[in-house]
Amino acid sequence: MSPRLLLAAVLLLLPAAQAQEPGGGPPPEQVAAHVAHSQGLAAALAREGGARELALAALLRQADAQQANPEATSEAPDAQAQAWLRAAAAKAGADAIANQLLIAAAAKADPIRLEAARRWQAAEPDNLAPLLHAGLTIDALLAQARGATRADTGMYPAVRWIAEAWRRHPPGVAEQAAMAGGEGFDLDEAAAMSAMAVWAAAAMPDYAALVEGCSAQMLRAQPARRGGCLHVARLLADGATSIADEHAGLAMLRALAATAAERDEADARQRAMDWRMLQWGHLAQQQPRGGAGQFARLLRDPRIRSEQQLAERVLAQGGVTADPPPGWQAPRR
Repeated sequence: MSPRLLLAAVLLLLPAAQAQEPGGGPPPEQVAAHVAHSQGLAAALAREGGARELALAALLRQADAQQANPEATSEAPDAQAQAWLRAAAAKAGADAIANQLLIAAAAKADPIRLEAARRWQAAEPDNLAPLLHAGLTIDALLAQARGATRADTGMYPAVRWIAEAWRRHPPGVAEQAAMAGGEGFDLDEAAAMSAMAVWAAAAMPDYAALVEGCSAQMLRAQPARRGGCLHVARLLADGATSIADEHAGLAMLRALAATAAERDEADARQRAMDWRMLQWGHLAQQQPRGGAGQFARLLRDPRIRSEQQLAERVLAQGGVTADPPPGWQAPRR
């Protein structure tokens, strides 16, 4: 988790992102308002004392500390945040959201993070997602993933909970005015976008080692991995609940393709994803505050369990087909 990235993501997704100064980042008053509210939110959550609350408090405190001292390394421990993490870990049990927040807040090699991943995996043994945070070697991951039948990061349940915590402890009047950047402040929008930014910056798995371990070059040296790599790739491509997970799965399927037909299928699926993401972006740009209001409304719908479902709903409401026109190609990156 990079606290600096977390803060940047939160700020850029808040409604006031439209009021950026020429030449780059958010206005200083917006940064100050966000940090002040984040500090207060962390303290309030810690006082509530639940496992989820303590883990989120630690995550927010680390982001605030990094912002206050940008020269500090991301590995520099914060005594209060570590105390909150230990207290959260002692209470987390099988609570998936509490363990996800512990994973997001703890350093990669921290035993707190690894134990949280193990607790989550024990509670959901059919789920690939916890294994991606468990510090396993590629071969151990592939072996343990044999029994997995889904790849559910639990993103939207966690984001909904974070947004609710944000709404319970809203910014003060002056902070709201600074965050809004001259526009009206909408609590639901700010809570939803902040919660999504926290998750995106801190809780997503790192697929680099998995993708490399299942690359064509590595499989030439380790051919016994192919079956396990294909299983994991299909779980991510076919059953993931986030776009990032699906994207990783499709990239793996493309690398693992043994025939022209398999490569064509992977390419076609990638084009369809690119189409949906680009159209979602275009539709959002046509709405006030980059579609924050629509996102907040859809996030409240418990029937939407994945990012893919939310994207499809946005496209349907905008009258855009979910499949690209024949011959469509994504703009070159």
